[in-house]
Amino acid sequence: MFFDEEIFRAIYSVVHRSAILDGVIIFSAKYLVWFIVAGALVKLFQKSNWGEHFSAWQNRFQTLALGLIAVILSRGIIANILHSFVESPRPFVALGIEPLFNHLAVNSLPSGHIALLMPIVLTLFLLSRRAGRWGMLLTLIVGLSRVASGIHWPSDIATGILIGLASFALVHSIFRKRGLLTP
Repeated sequence: MFFDEEIFRAIYSVVHRSAILDGVIIFSAKYLVWFIVAGALVKLFQKSNWGEHFSAWQNRFQTLALGLIAVILSRGIIANILHSFVESPRPFVALGIEPLFNHLAVNSLPSGHIALLMPIVLTLFLLSRRAGRWGMLLTLIVGLSRVASGIHWPSDIATGILIGLASFALVHSIFRKRGLLTP
């Protein structure tokens, strides 16, 4: 897509100019995802969030289950199916450019990192709007960094976001209808 390539080139144009900026982009593209996951787990298991009543514990486990099922659906099933059936060469392959870090030249659509993070961040919103907003900002930084690194197209990131949103919405809806998530 022409539009996708134009956005990609604009974002990619900032790399290979500053070792410090390249280092920040590499860290954000490769490792920030694990800090977001760890932060979400810390937030989920904070003692202050659990309360002393069984209902508080039950709600926390339901929230954890909702998030895990949404992640499995988003990243483990839908993203993997698309990776297998949609031919989408990564930008560094399609454009013959040098990515910021080594990566397999497998299909790029959708971004598995973003498909993983979106349900986690949306689950964070159930626990704390502030934590959810921070998680969303950091997730967008991961996505932008993966584009800047030459690993993903902007449409890969957008597709990962949509898959994560849809997976979370579906699982959340099922949990609500079955009474498995208390307010």
